[in-house]
Amino acid sequence: MIHVEMLEKTKKGIRDFMDLPRRLYRQDPNWVPPMYGMQMKLLLGENNPLLSGPHTFFMAYDNGRPVARVLAGVDERLNRRLGELRGYISLFECEENMEYARAVLDAAAEYLRGLGMTRVVGPNTPGFDDFSKGMLVEGYDGPPMLFNPYNPPFYNDFFTAYGFAKHRDHYAYHLRLDAFPDHTYQGLSELAQKRFKFRVQHVDLRNADRGKLAAEVAGVIGEAFPDDWELLPPTQSDILDEMQSLMQYTSTDLIVMAYAGERPVGILVCFPDYNRLLKKSQGRLFPFGWLSLLFGKVKAVRCSMMFVTPEYQNKAVNVAMTLSAYERAKAIGVEEVEASTIDETNLPSILATERTGATRYRVYRQYELML
Repeated sequence: MIHVEMLEKTKKGIRDFMDLPRRLYRQDPNWVPPMYGMQMKLLLGENNPLLSGPHTFFMAYDNGRPVARVLAGVDERLNRRLGELRGYISLFECEENMEYARAVLDAAAEYLRGLGMTRVVGPNTPGFDDFSKGMLVEGYDGPPMLFNPYNPPFYNDFFTAYGFAKHRDHYAYHLRLDAFPDHTYQGLSELAQKRFKFRVQHVDLRNADRGKLAAEVAGVIGEAFPDDWELLPPTQSDILDEMQSLMQYTSTDLIVMAYAGERPVGILVCFPDYNRLLKKSQGRLFPFGWLSLLFGKVKAVRCSMMFVTPEYQNKAVNVAMTLSAYERAKAIGVEEVEASTIDETNLPSILATERTGATRYRVYRQYELML
């Protein structure tokens, strides 16, 4: 018999929720387990302002066996920004059985209706950041880059059969580093920095004044953040929380800032793609999994964020930051880059990415359902 439980928000309470994907994907060569400790802390609300709002973990069981899961909640800060009554779902996983999917989605929809929501959008990132939203719909030819989602194709069939429709697509682009047009970028970068009086520099996150850096990053994003984005610009506190979380798991950072005098005007952030190493350690860093990250060589990076303040847009600041990141990546032995994810409506970013020679190779879809 199928039944759905609302799980207690404790380590013990969400253990089945955390463990289900390991069983579902044990034969899938492309699935990469998340960083177990990092995800556990995230879902229990540590350094995660999203989960300070209403949310519930739903788990479906069939004769005592965990068979499907979903997180449902309300991002109250985002709703105030958008003027909507919108709920979200996240971290959907399910055996290949539509009845199991229906059970957890019914529970999530009923819960969100009870909170007064009129629409649900997802899957969303289970945090305030923008690193892992959507459901994979194109590009099942390999494992995802760090923090990007992965799922079997039938999940999309389940969502459409339930009544969900496409909300937005988000693109991932791939580039071999040896194909990057660095000579073209070099001349344009030098000319732009001289003409528009800005400079770019690599940020050493481990030795930086993190409070000052967080304030600078928040300032750049706040100025550059488009009004029509369905996201919240992070606060200085949000960014400090994210730094604290990521510092536990990254040994190499690729962060570039642009400055006009002492004023920050741009930021580009890349992450080393530890997914191939995480697969070897099964997502567990301790007691011995961390060794594979320390001694494994990272060959790919994911560029996940670039912002330039309005005053310095169309002045090749993005070109200069991209070149700086390329030079840093080349120096540490990186061979390939993913730029992701880019909203399908963000034409300037799409065009700028394609000018590097990168090709679109994966698509992640968010769905929506009227409640």
